[in-house]
Amino acid sequence: MINVLFDTSPLKNDHAIRGVGVYTRQLETELRKMDQLNVFDDVRKNAKPDIVHYPFFDLFFSTLPIRLTRKSKIVVTVHDVIPLLFPKYYKAGIKGRLRFFKQRTALQRVDAVLTDSYASQADIIKYLKIKPEKVHVTYLAANPEIVRPTLQCIADTRKKYHIPKKYILYVGDINYNKNLPQLIKSLKFLPDEVTLVCVGKNFVEQKIPEWTRIEQQLALSDVSDRVCFLPQVTGDAHKELAALYSGAACYVQPSLYEGFGLPVLEAMQCKTPVVASNNSSLIEVSGKHAVMVEATAESIAEGIKQILSWSELQCKEHVEKAFKWSQEFSWSKTAVQTFKVYQQLMK
Repeated sequence: MINVLFDTSPLKNDHAIRGVGVYTRQLETELRKMDQLNVFDDVRKNAKPDIVHYPFFDLFFSTLPIRLTRKSKIVVTVHDVIPLLFPKYYKAGIKGRLRFFKQRTALQRVDAVLTDSYASQADIIKYLKIKPEKVHVTYLAANPEIVRPTLQCIADTRKKYHIPKKYILYVGDINYNKNLPQLIKSLKFLPDEVTLVCVGKNFVEQKIPEWTRIEQQLALSDVSDRVCFLPQVTGDAHKELAALYSGAACYVQPSLYEGFGLPVLEAMQCKTPVVASNNSSLIEVSGKHAVMVEATAESIAEGIKQILSWSELQCKEHVEKAFKWSQEFSWSKTAVQTFKVYQQLMK
């Protein structure tokens, strides 16, 4: 029996409804089902965990209190190091840079690092100077609660949010790497009846560079009336998210870079065609079951037009294969791979 102290602090802040929250919640649930593990999420009196697992690592904030215990093996999940790939757009400031050096030094001392993809694995080794043998890939999976609902539910959700019948969908944040200005610009090259629906709590007017770039692109492309922002649909609104995925002509992941890309699998799980940028982990997550494009407006538009041109039979064949692919990923597999890392540390 391996005793694991699993840090669930990401479920108590803004990360709870983001990908980090999904990972923390789903992995803890699956690990608790395993007979060989005793998993607890609080520091109990006289507790002597064999392993302490931190499911989140922030580059610029102190999320890794290594001094908690050095009698235990330390496992840390680093989902990506995207800010280090685009430093111009993720400015840490003096304090942030100091914390980065502390965090990197702390991470170099841990016993194992988990990450979501081979793309992220290569980045962690390169940018954080972690020994390759310490970094293990454990793929994630779609949220099992996001599945294709009834046609009535899809129609009701569209009606509730006043969404036209023909729309393309994006779900996520507005960070620089998400490449949203190019997605908005792609509407210029698509039929006028196509609307873009963007779901995520940050799709609200705010004084940050990311939102300024979105507003500028809306004006430059003159497509403001063809974009619908839904900040009120949060990551825990599973039924509405499933309906929005399922009703879309296609889901688009236009990112310049992703550590994994959960919405790609969620869309596939809802039997919706996917357009994804041909880079980073999106190549791994999409397999051969998404229309892969360059991260430019013109290329994104061509990918969308390709899907719009499919016959009903072509679309059905494609989404059925993509659905089967999405089911190759599961949280039980993530837990098994995680457990294998635990076992290696206890040898």
